[in-house]
Amino acid sequence: MSATDKPTPPDFDEEFMQAIAQWRDKNKIKDDDLILVLMEMFQIHQNHWDELRRRQMPSLAEFQADVAVLVEATKTIKDKAVKQARAVDLPIAAWAAVAALLAGLLIGRAL
Repeated sequence: MSATDKPTPPDFDEEFMQAIAQWRDKNKIKDDDLILVLMEMFQIHQNHWDELRRRQMPSLAEFQADVAVLVEATKTIKDKAVKQARAVDLPIAAWAAVAALLAGLLIGRAL
């Protein structure tokens, strides 16, 4: 299955038509009743919005690809932050600490 193949959505029209037929039998609705025109109009409206949602929703493969890109970007940012946090090498930091300790001792003796 390729990434461009979209699964076909289930067809609820048959179930809808059966429910209408049962409802018409139960309530004795005639073929020329205005309510049937309104129901058809509602079905057109619902199909229109379903199609809009289908076009706007990304596929699962696209969503997974987007998440993978975000994970990779997060790793890159984390690696850069770790490198920047360790901008000073350990031996240089140790010498700076020893120099600060000696300076503190000398200043303390001078006072």
